Amino acid sequence: MPIDQTQLRTLLIDAGVLTSEQFDQVASRKEVATIGIEDVLTQSGLVTDEQLGQLLSLHYNVPFVNLQQREILTDVVQRIPEVFAREHVLLPLEESEKSITIATVSPDDLVLQSLIEKYLRKEVRWMYATPRDIRAHLFVFQKDPKVAFEAILKQSSASHQMDTRVIELVSLIIDYAFQAGASDIHIEPEERCSLIRFREDGVLHDIAELPFEFHENILTRLKVLARLATDEHRLAQDGKIVHKTNWGDSVEVRLSVIPTTKAEKAVMRLLSDKSHAYSLADLGLSTEDFAHVSDVVHKPWGAILVTGPTGSGKTTTLYALLRVLNQRGVNITTIEDPVEFEIEGLNQIQVNEKAGLTFANGLRSIVRQDPDIIMVGEIRDSETADIAVNAAMTGHLVLSTLHTNDAATTFPRLQDMGVEDFLVASTVNLVIAERLVRKNCLNCLTSVPLDKIKEALIEQVPHMKEYLFALTGKKVFKNQSFFKGKGCHVCHGTGFKGRVGVFEVLPVTEAIRSAIMEKKNADEIRALAIQEGMTTMLYDGLRKMVAGQTTLEEVLRVTKE
Repeated sequence: MPIDQTQLRTLLIDAGVLTSEQFDQVASRKEVATIGIEDVLTQSGLVTDEQLGQLLSLHYNVPFVNLQQREILTDVVQRIPEVFAREHVLLPLEESEKSITIATVSPDDLVLQSLIEKYLRKEVRWMYATPRDIRAHLFVFQKDPKVAFEAILKQSSASHQMDTRVIELVSLIIDYAFQAGASDIHIEPEERCSLIRFREDGVLHDIAELPFEFHENILTRLKVLARLATDEHRLAQDGKIVHKTNWGDSVEVRLSVIPTTKAEKAVMRLLSDKSHAYSLADLGLSTEDFAHVSDVVHKPWGAILVTGPTGSGKTTTLYALLRVLNQRGVNITTIEDPVEFEIEGLNQIQVNEKAGLTFANGLRSIVRQDPDIIMVGEIRDSETADIAVNAAMTGHLVLSTLHTNDAATTFPRLQDMGVEDFLVASTVNLVIAERLVRKNCLNCLTSVPLDKIKEALIEQVPHMKEYLFALTGKKVFKNQSFFKGKGCHVCHGTGFKGRVGVFEVLPVTEAIRSAIMEKKNADEIRALAIQEGMTTMLYDGLRKMVAGQTTLEEVLRVTKE
């Protein structure tokens, strides 16, 4: 059975990973009751997932496996039913004539072992993997939703059956989107069909075409679930649905319905407990950048700013920082638009401009609420910037986001908003600029040599050659091979599954503060930051490419130097 809290406490303290005070502080959090002590420990940033896995594998006396570094064979995975694998948190890895190797969180569960051995008629060999690692790889069970949709469509077309089929279709659409890790579902009216599309890893994929006769009924079903007016077809409507998947996960669905020239179109944004449940260690920060962030995040005052375009993962990074800071002894208040994920122990405020609750007005009220830490979803205007910077100046830790292209541009941007130079220089402690690159699909990962086009790019793109030389130790890249996904059913033939951050972390040193006071431009501040040890987003992206996490094309797509 999974290790109990007392055993885990002893294990971590004896290994010197945590002090008793650190463990007890984490154990007192309310989230422990809902997501478990292991997840809370890793989300707090005190223990990495791999550290925890290595220690627990020694406790159970079985080998440890990091699933990120292992090929997972689809045909072996299918030997265990998906529902059973999800319930018991396990994943089959390899199979021989007489045995099967399975990653599990419960290698001492003799009843579970006996059950699987009787089911498969083979000896079970356990390896330990952390719960987060196994759950992150359950996507390998993903099946083609078209098969399930067609099975429903083949049912009797009698009128009394239509309602049942529509209910099943809507439930399946959301289930499969959640299973695939999609952020959005689009249900679009076409001339002859209703087109179902999922946005996965930032890209829309056509999933299925349903007969057009189902389109209006599907929209009506969604409106009923979201408590919208079913007889209104001329105006846009917004609502919310709480959906329970077949695997027991709760998903909040934000529904938007708009009229088009053909019929109404629906878009659903999926927000689950897991959508922002990343720890600081999960984000993809390098060892150096992680150290910079860890050092600054525990300062009692000042500002940490996360920058990047829409959809670059800024909110996820803020939530990861809040998880580290979320202690019972501090008052954390956020103002967001919208509140995408509720965290136990935080006071979260939703912007409501119609009622006059803007970022600026809300922030002004928050300052009077005796906060220790304030999170502002976005600094959009000079008034919000001024209040946020003054709050950081007067003894509060302020976290927020800003739309700039890189870390160095943050300072001129704040100055353009009317914030005084000395306030910018004295309050901003750290700037994190980020983008998201798609990760290579682990199910179809392969090694491919660089072609002539990529070799030419390495020569032409500024700094790329010197960065790759620093990362690989090679000056010539002819015949060099890197990793890429071939394309399979799991990744819809794209070769990518999941995303990881590419970062530029700029700690504000004394030299940077002086440059801000001297009104130096972004290019000068950037050059100075690189001299002080900052790595650029291009360098960080190439580092992830060399490690096999992504491709050269992805790195160049999101980083333009």
